Amino acid sequence: MSISTSEAQYIIDSCLTNYRIDGRTQLEHRPYTITNKSTKSSTSSSAVPSLILSNGSSHIHLPGSSTDVLCSVKADLVHPSPSKPNEGVLELNVDLSLSGGGGTVGGVGGAGGGGGASRKRRQQREEESQITSLLQRLVLPHAVNYSKLVVWPGRYVWRLAIDIVVLRCDGCVLDSCSIALREGLCNTKLPKVQAVMGNENNEGSSSKNDLMVDGDFKMAESPSGAEECPLVITVSVLSAPPPATATSSQSTKKRRHRSISIIDARTEEEACAVSRVCVSVDPSAMVCGVHTLCGGGVELEGSEEYSVGQSMPLTMLGDIVSAAAKASTNLYALLDGNETESNGMKKHNIQGNDDGYGYLLKDHFLIQ
Repeated sequence: MSISTSEAQYIIDSCLTNYRIDGRTQLEHRPYTITNKSTKSSTSSSAVPSLILSNGSSHIHLPGSSTDVLCSVKADLVHPSPSKPNEGVLELNVDLSLSGGGGTVGGVGGAGGGGGASRKRRQQREEESQITSLLQRLVLPHAVNYSKLVVWPGRYVWRLAIDIVVLRCDGCVLDSCSIALREGLCNTKLPKVQAVMGNENNEGSSSKNDLMVDGDFKMAESPSGAEECPLVITVSVLSAPPPATATSSQSTKKRRHRSISIIDARTEEEACAVSRVCVSVDPSAMVCGVHTLCGGGVELEGSEEYSVGQSMPLTMLGDIVSAAAKASTNLYALLDGNETESNGMKKHNIQGNDDGYGYLLKDHFLIQ
């Protein structure tokens, strides 16, 4: 996203005063809404998947904004990997084709550049690949208990195919995708499957019907450990030159940029960030992974004398991780329905409803 110097100056000055352009403080999330929110009761009708032919799904969007992310989880029984015979499989795919990309991850150029449709599609594929790769490294290793996805050790395991479609996004696409992924997994229901042992014939091959699947939805369970799935908190670092009122006697080399870190940045704020740090945090506020991304780093007036490039002070790293852990605690509380205020931050209502096509699969699985 292209942004003028005056706009960048206004956004950064607002963040430095801890009052951002949409009225939030530096550690506040936007009021995300979750459609077909998961419930802890497996017998509740609201736990029925909202998308037809999906074992679980979620829909994350922002009222009054352009963020709109859809997640679908489909489960099937497969043979395990020879290298991991006692673990299930999670596959992830991220699609940005409906949103048209936009260069929101890793400094990929925005869609407004020249080069035609082929260049735009190539940038979009690069961004899809990077988002998928980051989620695979930061979230998937801790998303579920892989050993609990085993139905028949060494023979059959559950494979969860996770498809995330970004319809629209107004900044922090990685964070929105991680919320959709976690809610989709928590909303997923796996039918009860029993392995039928001892059906081997004299040649050692098994019969065709070696599994019994219970089609009763009330007996289904969510993947073990899904509630412990981490979320990604992207901390954007914004920086501005020292104020012009600084004493002239102070050496130019010793005068440092003013920096501030914010979470859940909008597209305009991401364009002003000199660096971004993606921190994966679980519900226990334990850091599961950290990854840095370059930012836009709009050059402000007077910043040529204090060039920092796409970097941040090393001393800020500890504060960034601490801020991500603090923000994640509040976000988990909101997602889980506990809307208690913490550290003076405002409460947001994470809403849920049962809109969709779940009634088509009411109380039973479609067994093929």
